[in-house]
Amino acid sequence: MSDNWDFYPLLVDSRPASIYVDLGLAGTAPVRTQPHMGYVRVSMRQPREDGLSSSEEFEALIKLEDALIDRVAATGVTTYCGRNTSSGYRDFYFYTSDPTAFSASAEEAMADQPEYEFRTGARLDPDWDAYFKFLYPTTDDMQRIMNRRVTDKLAKHGDVLSKPRPIDHLAHLPNASAAASLLGLLGEQGFTVHEPEAGDGSVMLRFERADRPDALDEVVIPIARRIKELGGTYDGWGCEVVS
Repeated sequence: MSDNWDFYPLLVDSRPASIYVDLGLAGTAPVRTQPHMGYVRVSMRQPREDGLSSSEEFEALIKLEDALIDRVAATGVTTYCGRNTSSGYRDFYFYTSDPTAFSASAEEAMADQPEYEFRTGARLDPDWDAYFKFLYPTTDDMQRIMNRRVTDKLAKHGDVLSKPRPIDHLAHLPNASAAASLLGLLGEQGFTVHEPEAGDGSVMLRFERADRPDALDEVVIPIARRIKELGGTYDGWGCEVVS
């Protein structure tokens, strides 16, 4: 496991869901020595009406998760990569080199949680599709995670996130033509664009506009999509704390 974990909301089978995933694994996965995906599905005892976990059950589920990881991933042949919560279940996902040992250790761990019903299993998944195609966030969801990380930092400094203020953005485009295309879009949306900076075969654009930090998903995601279409990279945003 890495130290780069985060969560995001989504819909799974048209129902509200929340995924908590080890983002850092994307840099090393798939681990060829752990080609089997193992799972443990736990039936929550006090789910909310929408099927997500409740505050009343929060501590019990965290305790269960910690105990499960300690038992299942203790030997180093199994990696815990994330969980999905939806429809009254919490599903824990692992990758392992030994599916038989995984199932045995998972059942041992859950034997210490007699109040919870569960089932476990494993299947061959050498490309880690369950991780990359289900647990790992889409480009838009990753941008939402990045936006929330910035607003969380602002909030820790006493920021009033609903107050508009100038917000700076940074993008890298592959060439002058792509930069010109983005400039047209930004101009239509009222952004002030600084003089493009060319270098190393790419163009860096800084642009700004007054917006609310707590409403930036709707602002940033369409722009980040367009930058990606142009072959570039959206490099994030920042602003001063307004208290």
